Amino acid sequence: MAPGYRSRFAVEDRKQGLLFPAVLLAVLWAALPALGQAPCGCEQDEAIDICYLSIEDYCHSGSTFLNCEYSFDGIFMESGLVAKLQSSQNFGPGGIAGCEVALKRLPPITGVETLDSCDCDIVFIGQFPVGLPSGELDLSISTVPDATLETIREWSALCESNLVIVTQAEANPWGYITENENINPNRPAGEVSLSIFDGAFGALASFQQGGAFQGVFTRTPSTGAEILAKDALGRPTVVLDAATNDIILADVGILCSNGAGEVTVGGGVFNNNDILACNLFALGCRIAEGISFSNAQAMLCPGDSTLLPDGAFVSLPGRYVDTLVAANGCDSLIETEVRVMEVDTVLFSPPLCEGDVYSITLNGNTYDVNNPVGEEVLLTEQGCDSVVRVSLFYAPLSYDTVRVSGCRGDGFSLNVGGVVYNENNPSGQEILANRWGCDSTVTIGLFFEPQDTSLLDFERCEGEQLVFDGKSYEAGTTTALSFPTAGNCDSVVVIRVAANPLPKVGVDSVEEVTLGEPFAFDYGLAPDLQVQWSPADALSCPDCPAPELLPGKFPGLVQLTVVDSKGCSSSYDIAISYICNPYIPNAFSPNDDGRNDRFRAYFACPIEGFRLEIYGRWGNLAYQTEDPEAGWDGRINGRPAPAGVYAYVVTIRENGREKTASGEVNLLR
Repeated sequence: MAPGYRSRFAVEDRKQGLLFPAVLLAVLWAALPALGQAPCGCEQDEAIDICYLSIEDYCHSGSTFLNCEYSFDGIFMESGLVAKLQSSQNFGPGGIAGCEVALKRLPPITGVETLDSCDCDIVFIGQFPVGLPSGELDLSISTVPDATLETIREWSALCESNLVIVTQAEANPWGYITENENINPNRPAGEVSLSIFDGAFGALASFQQGGAFQGVFTRTPSTGAEILAKDALGRPTVVLDAATNDIILADVGILCSNGAGEVTVGGGVFNNNDILACNLFALGCRIAEGISFSNAQAMLCPGDSTLLPDGAFVSLPGRYVDTLVAANGCDSLIETEVRVMEVDTVLFSPPLCEGDVYSITLNGNTYDVNNPVGEEVLLTEQGCDSVVRVSLFYAPLSYDTVRVSGCRGDGFSLNVGGVVYNENNPSGQEILANRWGCDSTVTIGLFFEPQDTSLLDFERCEGEQLVFDGKSYEAGTTTALSFPTAGNCDSVVVIRVAANPLPKVGVDSVEEVTLGEPFAFDYGLAPDLQVQWSPADALSCPDCPAPELLPGKFPGLVQLTVVDSKGCSSSYDIAISYICNPYIPNAFSPNDDGRNDRFRAYFACPIEGFRLEIYGRWGNLAYQTEDPEAGWDGRINGRPAPAGVYAYVVTIRENGREKTASGEVNLLR
């Protein structure tokens, strides 16, 4: 059994020199029956029989199998925990556990005699939840009848070596209620009589619960329970029942594999849950064998020794396990923790300052400024020798001066001993403690140098930037720059960039020009403005206030740029739309002589749309076209039209508007 395991019959003796009588009392006490339980003697079987409830018997409703499988013959344990219990390296002769186990499926239980007839040493119940109509499982209710669970509990109470390992809803008859509230990881609960965290298969600091349900105990019986493990919030997850000495788990997933828990598949012991599960059943072996456990402690001075229960004297620190035979013939494991107290030479040197009047008397010898060093032998509370070396050191007082230069107006301050020194309180003296705790007189002096300020004014047009010392500054902004002076104080340079407004003139953004009529861009510009017009080749003058549009020029956009006396400029775009009055002749002679053979309209500027319609004497449509270059050749339906007067209608679209011109044309032959 690993150190730390102790039955409820254990007796501890933590007084020096009284170890062996206490151990003897523990052995005699362990031989007595527990209240309500018979001692039952010691198990001498070759193997410990672990009986279990089968899913074949309890995990179904009528002919419907519920697929719970949280027992030794279910998929969540059969390939993991069961494989480890059946591995001879773990639970076989000479295995790690020190015991061999045999798994037995229990028949239907009709009474305590059913378990006795199967020679059960340990009963593992597993989990058998109730199936809901929705297909889900209700983990708070067990399909195992209450009468069956009560019979198993009754069997456990008959003998202290009868052990039951039970989980979740199946533990309700023991007085436990579980809820799905666990927060991983689960850790030891502190000093306990039986440790599942340090056993035959090793030690672990924590373990994980697995699966969709992760339980904690929200109710324990009034008869009491010793907490063996708790979750991250300190709530119990594994307990030792005080009334029956049974082990109760809040979540069966602690022992499960295949997604329902962390136990690995196969007989190997690899992770914390493997170690925990194997430690738990190794502990079950010991309990089933009727072995009792007790702890004792001995505190020794260096060089002393103590008597162990087996009659041996030891002087080295450590844990010593002795196996004795109690009056009932059962083994009693007694673990003795021997501690050797550390008694070192102590240097006694209190903090002292020059001028202090101090003395100390040890063993009748007085130590002071005249006798500062010596050595005495004293006894500790445990009666061990302790050498005390006395060394009185009188630390000197100290004097310091603090001189700090600052700049006027920068808000610099210094806190010395809780007193603030600044430009208004630049000097003083404070008493502080030096590194030995003695008085240190500090003289403070602060000196403040003046600061310089310069103003630099610039002008820029709106939207422009000033580039100064490699940096850009927007027009209309003021920026303060700090430069260190020789005295390390800031010299402030203020850069102020004035924003001159841009010149503004009243310009129409769109102008209509009627061809054949003179047009001037006259906006009443001020005489002090510099003027630039473009395109220059379409205007009578590129730099005069009111240039005229030249005949035969049709610019779609005219741009005006004006510059004021401060060099600020503004530009304006003027869109030009043209009104075209077409030239339409009043006669034509389609005789193929190459002159005036077609009737058409002539335009001096671009148009956006065109349609020509010719009507005969009786109002019939003789010709029409939308091509301004085509014209009428004097034919109607391919035949020469007779000479005479014909009416015409010309429809044009310009500047997004339509207009119509009509009249008569004389066809000559």
